[in-house]
Amino acid sequence: MIRLSLLALAFASGPAVATESLKAVPARFRGEWNADLAHCGTGLNDSRLQIGSGRIRFYESGGPIRAVVTQGEFDLAVISELSGEGQVWLSYRHFRLSADHAYLTDVTGDDSGMVRYRCPKAQK
Repeated sequence: MIRLSLLALAFASGPAVATESLKAVPARFRGEWNADLAHCGTGLNDSRLQIGSGRIRFYESGGPIRAVVTQGEFDLAVISELSGEGQVWLSYRHFRLSADHAYLTDVTGDDSGMVRYRCPKAQK
């Protein structure tokens, strides 16, 4: 409950739009995202981000998402338990989806501004 309260507080400074605590990441945020579309599916770019319904994966770390909060259609905040390079830590990230759902911007605190583009779905 404390985690969800922290996520709700993270949105408090934004516009007066209702926040919603969810059990899974909504489909519109899921998929592979990369700053360079040429590197989609390759793992060659350290901007690669994969978001699933209950997991998140960065270039060198990943793990289960422990809390999910949305605000409106375009804002997503998650608390995840990441592991990488022999360590485990809690991570808070705030993402903003573009109106056309084509790119995702990390607007978390001082790291804000990292833009990643939605990778096309892999061919089967």
